[in-house]
Amino acid sequence: KQLDGHERKLVYIIDPHIKNTDNYPVVDELKSKDLATHNKDDNIYEGWCWPGSSHWVDAFNPKAHDWWKTLFRYDKFKGTAKNSWLWNDMNEPSVFNGPETTMPKDNLHHGQWEHRDVHNLNGLTFVNATYNALLARDKEEEKHNVRPFVLTRSFYSGSQRMGAMWTGDNQAIWSHLEASIPMLLSLNIAGFPFAGADVGGFFGNPSKELLTRWYQAGAFYPFFRGHAHIDTRRREPYLAGEPYTGIITQALRLRYSLLPAWYTAFHEASTTGAPIIRPQYYVHPSDEKGFAIDDQFYVGSTGLLAKPVTIEGAESQELYLADKETYYDYFDFWAYEGPGKEKVAAPLDTIPLLMQGGHIIPRRDRPRRSSGLMKWDPFTLVVVIGHSGDAEGTLYLDDGESFDFQEGAYIHRKFAFSTATGSLMSEDLAPAGTSTSKKAKAYSASMAQVHVEKVIVVGAPSTWKSKAKVQVSETASGSSSSATKDVPFEFVAKDGGKAAYAVVKNPGVAIGAGWKIQF
Repeated sequence: KQLDGHERKLVYIIDPHIKNTDNYPVVDELKSKDLATHNKDDNIYEGWCWPGSSHWVDAFNPKAHDWWKTLFRYDKFKGTAKNSWLWNDMNEPSVFNGPETTMPKDNLHHGQWEHRDVHNLNGLTFVNATYNALLARDKEEEKHNVRPFVLTRSFYSGSQRMGAMWTGDNQAIWSHLEASIPMLLSLNIAGFPFAGADVGGFFGNPSKELLTRWYQAGAFYPFFRGHAHIDTRRREPYLAGEPYTGIITQALRLRYSLLPAWYTAFHEASTTGAPIIRPQYYVHPSDEKGFAIDDQFYVGSTGLLAKPVTIEGAESQELYLADKETYYDYFDFWAYEGPGKEKVAAPLDTIPLLMQGGHIIPRRDRPRRSSGLMKWDPFTLVVVIGHSGDAEGTLYLDDGESFDFQEGAYIHRKFAFSTATGSLMSEDLAPAGTSTSKKAKAYSASMAQVHVEKVIVVGAPSTWKSKAKVQVSETASGSSSSATKDVPFEFVAKDGGKAAYAVVKNPGVAIGAGWKIQF
């Protein structure tokens, strides 16, 4: 309840091994209903895992799925609430006293399938059972399903539809931080984009520098969490002391501010299969020089190019720019010209992060204690002008909790800037007729007051330097006419290697509406 006050979530860990002990209703039901995996003699299999003597739920059995659903209802799983979610660990399955630390190959599953034939599917079936159990945990949710969160260690083709995964028990060493990036790029290309690695390393104790650099890298993992073995020293960011705590805080705030861009990339992954983080060869498939590069990557279709520091003591990074385009430092707008290699300063408090010209990046700049508290916050749009003089970007939003988006309850906008016309426009990407459902109208009404509070144009033309205002017009819902107003405008001239930029202050247009800013 205390967590829910700040819209925070709690994730419980539930493994497929059930403690074999007296007076434990869960294992009693598992046995009496005969829903556990069997040994070669067709008796309930007993092995050893975290609780000691254990039995394993046979998630290949449809009746086991039905039973598993009953265990997670709020009135059955005492202490849980609507902000409680699940993590399925050890679901390969891991068996401490088994051959190769797993089940005997001649164990028997539902339908008399031997474990040797279905081992790689085991984690998928268990996560599937958990996902379906979390769709509805009371009568209200039976009528209006909620979107579950499930984290899994074991996975198979199809697991990506149901949750997140991480790369397992890594170590608090620099080489494991370095290895995490090509691992996650491979998973994204292979079709499991919601992937991450344990920030700080699971085993061992990271130095403060390593912990800081790992949080900076983790801010660009699709699945971002800190995790460690119970015997390691505590390493919460607030224990690190300055300057480390402050630097980690800035990395966390960067992640939260860019959540609109991340969520849009997640939506694209869920609808097209495109990776959330993308290697060079995915974005620039005709550039052979970039094929072997696996330590820098793009975030979705945003044009954000990141190369986290993974080497101890490093003070700079060399980034490879594949195309003939201008790239700008995300933080100070320093301009770099591709193609070629560029050395970027990277002291401990800096994440090498560039913006590729030609993109528009949505973000939210107000720090909050959770993403839930950001729901009604205004947006900032960063327009990054490229060589063509144009820029484009998209934004996808929905309630983040339900399946109402399937009935049109979402916002999907395209932002387009043209130097030729001197205008920035917002266009609807939702198919015609999508917004007519009751749920779509309700969501649209709930978001009507969520607006754009700032537009930053990086690489602004020098011809704008005398401007003090711009014209903003917004089309009212259900109308073809628009009202026009003047809003304040500030131009900042080029300063050495830093590009000129301009700021439209509080245009006040709704994020879900059609509008135009004329420069």
